[in-house]
Amino acid sequence: MRRYIGAICLSIAMVMMTAPAFANEQWDYHLRGLEEGLAAGLLPPPGFYFISTSIWAPSFHPYGITDNAGVYHADQANSNTKFFVFVEVPVLMWSSGCKILGADYGAAISEPLNYTSFRSQTGLTGISPLGTNFEYGSSQWGAYNTIIAPILLSWHLNPALHIGAGLAVGVNDGTSSPGDSVASNLKNAGLDLPGANKLYTNLSKYDGNIYLWSSNNCWTFAPHFGITFLYPPGWHVSADFIYAWYTKDTDTNYQSGDQFFGDYTVSYTCGKWTFGIGAESTTQIQNDKFALVNPLTGKSSGFKSQPNSQSDNYALGPLIGYDFGPCSLMFVYNFALETKNDLGGDFAYLRLVIPLGNPFPFGGK
Repeated sequence: MRRYIGAICLSIAMVMMTAPAFANEQWDYHLRGLEEGLAAGLLPPPGFYFISTSIWAPSFHPYGITDNAGVYHADQANSNTKFFVFVEVPVLMWSSGCKILGADYGAAISEPLNYTSFRSQTGLTGISPLGTNFEYGSSQWGAYNTIIAPILLSWHLNPALHIGAGLAVGVNDGTSSPGDSVASNLKNAGLDLPGANKLYTNLSKYDGNIYLWSSNNCWTFAPHFGITFLYPPGWHVSADFIYAWYTKDTDTNYQSGDQFFGDYTVSYTCGKWTFGIGAESTTQIQNDKFALVNPLTGKSSGFKSQPNSQSDNYALGPLIGYDFGPCSLMFVYNFALETKNDLGGDFAYLRLVIPLGNPFPFGGK
């Protein structure tokens, strides 16, 4: 069991978020691919653990554009828009050593931080003051919604097969910047229209969720199921599944459709080294809902389902880890395979796991 401490556990999937999405709210609940390399159905030995995960996405582009003929293409990239995303996710996890319904019990909490830089080119010509292919955008640091996972359970069906389940809640307490919207940036560029003050004020609140926000102004509820198969000597196969349901974002009059996330791992540990392959899938199973608001009058058209708003994202890549004893480090790189109505592109992350000891030895030392 000790060799798998570095491949730590089902709980981390319940306390993560991801880079901004294009079709749904700006941020997904689950950090795509974060469970790659982890034992999704297995809690670690009793004690507290600190997990720090950093993700880099240096060149994300939105997928889903409408061409000049008005035809929508969900899987084509908007080359005029680019995101740089860095997310730092600190997690404090507790494996209690107690049993509930025959399963090991644990809990976790996380407060993710993120930096996002957004740049877009208008592609317009001859329109003053924007000029030819004017570029606008902004960047900021912020805090995502606090994620609390009060229920994490792990059943050991036999020495090789482990099943995990849990529930996490995304608290509506993150930071945001409604003044840092596309509308505000156009105003700063000198664009002046009749009634501009009222127009900009309303656009800053109702511009269809194209702000550079650090979080979503909504709650998230996410049940989780994981399965892990450990086959000596050193083989590890895991699959982790998360279902995320979002409440309505009252700042944007927007509600993201339910999403289904899957993270998958096949790895082999030899001594202190771990090598393997990870994959991720992000599938939105229903359309978003949005109340379109007239920016001049502030009146709503009604809360309606938005066509072509379901997002999908798939990626695959290598992973490598090293167990320093007791700490462990793992690097994962994901190559983008397919993206629809979402931000797409390669991304990488680095995960550090630090055992903090077991001050409450209820069920183990």
